[in-house]
Amino acid sequence: MNTKEKILEKAQELLLEKGYGNVSLTDIAAAVNISQPALYKHFKNKADLWELLAFNWLDAMLADLFPYKVDPKKSRSETIHDWFWTLASAKHAAYKAEPVMFKLYAEYLSTKPELVERHMNDLIDSLGAVSGMTDRQEKRCLIGLFSRFHHPMFADFWDEHTQDDFERTWKFVEPFFNTKTIL
Repeated sequence: MNTKEKILEKAQELLLEKGYGNVSLTDIAAAVNISQPALYKHFKNKADLWELLAFNWLDAMLADLFPYKVDPKKSRSETIHDWFWTLASAKHAAYKAEPVMFKLYAEYLSTKPELVERHMNDLIDSLGAVSGMTDRQEKRCLIGLFSRFHHPMFADFWDEHTQDDFERTWKFVEPFFNTKTIL
């Protein structure tokens, strides 16, 4: 493990131990047994470190989407349904299992429009790869339509009814994937 990886590992450990907002670069440097100026060789500032930590965690959490493994036995509609449910269930699981990291992802990244855009572009590209959809705006709109099931601002509303709500919502959308003229 190189120094940058050690810094990220210790930063995550300290974050989980102390909570988001209670970890300084001095704490992280001490935990890695390097000087704070040495830490700046790997990260230009705390925001740079949090950004990489949040995106590494997000990428790991959504590993099943990038790339999404398409089952050739499933219809286009089933594939898109399953892609959205994979997205939603991964975020639900992370919210329950890793609340501190989820908070870092939700609070830190939500204050950085360019990072939200990066995440959205990753989702758009993945959805396009599995659906065959080519219009970026249509993919963006579809992702927005299902935001109640994957966007962190709705996390406090995810409960035992969420999957049923998802399926009910899907019933409204599914017919569009069985036509040749729409989406």
